[in-house]
Amino acid sequence: MRGLFTNQMLSLQAGEVISGTATRAETLRVRSGQVWITVEGISHDYFLHAGDCFTAVPGRLTVLQAEQDAGVEHRRGGPLQKLRGAAPVLRRLARVLTPAPVAPALLQRARGCSDAGC
Repeated sequence: MRGLFTNQMLSLQAGEVISGTATRAETLRVRSGQVWITVEGISHDYFLHAGDCFTAVPGRLTVLQAEQDAGVEHRRGGPLQKLRGAAPVLRRLARVLTPAPVAPALLQRARGCSDAGC
């Protein structure tokens, strides 16, 4: 199977159908018109209008049909891809906010010193 989209922007005439399988999450945004989408293994269909978005399911056949002339923009990497990009930032933030561990030897010395009346 071919990838779902190869172009960043598609122009579909009313009744035109395209299909394919996304290799990874791909966000579709209807820029104009109206499209109908059905996905293999999902019992309901989707009707999208200008401004609506849809994330294609990787590995499943997706069929897109223009109900009226439509422009569809396609971007690879949906919300999960954005979260993966945030992971390094979150790790750095966690390091800054996490207090440094206290060395056990310092605690023992402090306890010993207070016990001896230092």
